[in-house]
Amino acid sequence: MLWLLLTVVLLASSAFGVLLLLGPFVKSLGGSEATYGALCASAAVPTAIALALLLRFPRTVPPHLLVGGACAVYAAAAALAASVHSRGAVLVIAAVVLGTAWAVTYTAAPMIASDLVFDRDRATVIGYATGTIQAGFGIGPVLGNALRDAGLSYQQVFLVGAGLALAAGLLVVPLATQLRRLPPVPAASGASGASGASGASGASRETPAGEAAGPPRGGRAVLRSPSVVPLTMVLLSACVFTTMNSFQTTFADSRHLDFDVFYVTYTIAVISVRLGLARMLSDSASDRVVAVTTVGMTAASVAFVFVGSNVVLYCLASLLLGCTYGLGLPAFQARAVNLAGPAERVRMLPMAGLLFEVAILAFPLVAGAVVHAYAYRGLFVLLIAITSVVLVLGQLRPRREPVAVATAPGAAATVGGEG
Repeated sequence: MLWLLLTVVLLASSAFGVLLLLGPFVKSLGGSEATYGALCASAAVPTAIALALLLRFPRTVPPHLLVGGACAVYAAAAALAASVHSRGAVLVIAAVVLGTAWAVTYTAAPMIASDLVFDRDRATVIGYATGTIQAGFGIGPVLGNALRDAGLSYQQVFLVGAGLALAAGLLVVPLATQLRRLPPVPAASGASGASGASGASGASRETPAGEAAGPPRGGRAVLRSPSVVPLTMVLLSACVFTTMNSFQTTFADSRHLDFDVFYVTYTIAVISVRLGLARMLSDSASDRVVAVTTVGMTAASVAFVFVGSNVVLYCLASLLLGCTYGLGLPAFQARAVNLAGPAERVRMLPMAGLLFEVAILAFPLVAGAVVHAYAYRGLFVLLIAITSVVLVLGQLRPRREPVAVATAPGAAATVGGEG
């Protein structure tokens, strides 16, 4: 069943990757990086509303239905983008719907996988889901670029993205059938006994919605918990991810580089660490992993400043970013869940998803304005500042809240990546 979910995620994220060509498409219509950033940011408010509702009612709609519906809506919005031939209201509407639909998909898909695992395995399963998402992010732009080289117009490329999203939505039907056949998991006994901020008991699942120890609490309680540190790291990492991912096509063009180098190298690195290296680690969300990856993310941001038009340096910087971000983000996400108390865990994924997705959509507005005013060197100075804050936060050791005895699966909360 996991492979079916990952196939859905791969198709949906590949569709998202194809639509990253909106950046050069906007420039072909006479716009700039600032125009594209504003277009991305137009989806921030509706995305915040959608994910806030998911935070308030985390299991009202089954996650697989959310994924299927969001993929169908994304396909329709991609088709709408394919009908655009000039800047205007239709392009803005398409961008708003694309951003919101993808945010729901990105947040809800890992909820399905996380229902199946214990705390100890959470970062690894996050790695599977987010590694697959990153694969799609890499495949999509490369596929779109290949189609452009083959003579297809941007509009035709966007239709390919619509087809991928539609296929993902259709695959949710057999996935739902498999989910209904899942046997109930026996109740686990014993509270978490792991030590350290990122420790997790192999026999501990989250308490399901409505069965938490103590009354359910809202987002303010989550922000007062130790999870606020990794949540902040997720938020700042989203700013780095969306900048690198969304502006890579125009950055590469400005340096006379092929952006395929970034997407292929970065994707291979992310998949290698999330599906390979993470499995070899006893705890891929440990304090040491978090500390090392935050240092690496900062070093990668510095490396991009010196890339120039050197393909080798471009490849090495992309590799370093992919390895450190690829291993770090699932660790931050797992810590956000594992540090939360039982009353907050059911809302942790929507909360982290809300922060991540709003940052992904809103920060391009800032990034585009910085590029317009200070060029790409100024942008990377900003990214160095952001990753430096992540580095500092990565050295903190928040106190883990006690976890109540779990009764059944169904409320395990984790976050899918990016990114």
